[in-house]
Amino acid sequence: MRREFLFALASLAIVSTVYRDALIAMNPAKWATVSAWGLLMVGIVIAGGLSDRFEQMLRRLHNRDAIKATPEEFEQLLARVRQRAQKAAAIGSVLFPAILLLAYAWVYAGARWNALPTLDRVWFMGEVILEAIAARFVGRYVGRGISYGFFGKHLADDCVKLKVIPGHSDSAAGLRPIGDFYFHQATVTALPVAFLAFWVLVIPTWTTLWPSIDSEFALQWKNTYLVFFFLTLGIEILAFVLPLWFVHQLMAVQKDGMQTRVDELSAKLSKLNQEPTALGQTPDDGTERALLIEQIASFENLPTWALAPDVRQRFAWGNLAFLASPALQMSQTVIDAVT
Repeated sequence: MRREFLFALASLAIVSTVYRDALIAMNPAKWATVSAWGLLMVGIVIAGGLSDRFEQMLRRLHNRDAIKATPEEFEQLLARVRQRAQKAAAIGSVLFPAILLLAYAWVYAGARWNALPTLDRVWFMGEVILEAIAARFVGRYVGRGISYGFFGKHLADDCVKLKVIPGHSDSAAGLRPIGDFYFHQATVTALPVAFLAFWVLVIPTWTTLWPSIDSEFALQWKNTYLVFFFLTLGIEILAFVLPLWFVHQLMAVQKDGMQTRVDELSAKLSKLNQEPTALGQTPDDGTERALLIEQIASFENLPTWALAPDVRQRFAWGNLAFLASPALQMSQTVIDAVT
């Protein structure tokens, strides 16, 4: 992580120095480039230790008996998790630079490339190389994160059972470590979503705020950024929504399976309430009755999400905010097309 952060810092310094005059002139393309490097640094810091966090989450679940496996089976599970994550990271490290290069080819191929002076072409190629290296770093993080997103499927494939714990105080039936990890991972994947949502909203109005700026940037990159926005949103779904939805379904099935036990406890409670009157016995001190009520409540109120309610609400509102700007921009594009 330290090497990647230093690379991003050095690249930010180089780009800021080379584009100093353009930044002062409020050139949107240069500001987008500089802000992307700054965002990369933030992402590297937040994503650091993601693998350790995931394994720590698994160990906590195993220690509290939410993952049913012997120590030997659990170590084998960890080995398979590492292998899958490394494979996904390797794929991402190739795929993301390829997508970046295709985007540049789409925007700059043809007359715009031919119009660039030779010196500008040299610097442009150098900048693309730096960004391709950065895309390799990002691809590794994303590939690993998507691999972790298939956590539930991998458990099912490995025949490892995930078990809820009724009555647990973490508001997630003992599975809150899952929610905490994926919420942290969602914070990482939300960074490019927020970045692209911002620029999708700002690009069309940039030349209005600074009329002297060439509007070519808006024409070239507006739709490309919009495509990237939905791509990153899809990544967030794979890295956060998908695993939590799988766990939600599993928790719901286990809760339904406990209804028979709830009925048995309810019948026992009803019998206990009737016994003192029917048999003329002295009522008990309420301990057994209170225990039965507590057990019934723990089953009836069993959560079916691995996230605490307040965390779910914050995530939902955050994503609505991210979706607002591209939705508005797409609406404006449709209006412009039909008028």
